[in-house]
Amino acid sequence: MKKASDRLVKDLKRLKVELGCKTWAELLEKLVRLEPKHAMAISVEEDKQIKRGVDGFLELQGVVSKMWVGSPSVTEEFRKMRSHE
Repeated sequence: MKKASDRLVKDLKRLKVELGCKTWAELLEKLVRLEPKHAMAISVEEDKQIKRGVDGFLELQGVVSKMWVGSPSVTEEFRKMRSHE
């Protein structure tokens, strides 16, 4: 969402509240499944921004899924944290 215009982010937040979505993924799902009469008009640039955002979200989902295969122990997390200091 960092590269999205302020207006687009504001509209998406408003829609998130109006549609009763708790997460961005839930909003995305509802927007994809909306009937045409509920669709909103957006510019070509906004469409490109949305597609880049969705691609980024899906990429991030894949990265996180690969990283968190099992539950890390407290010791493992502490070692990782100490190595970054």
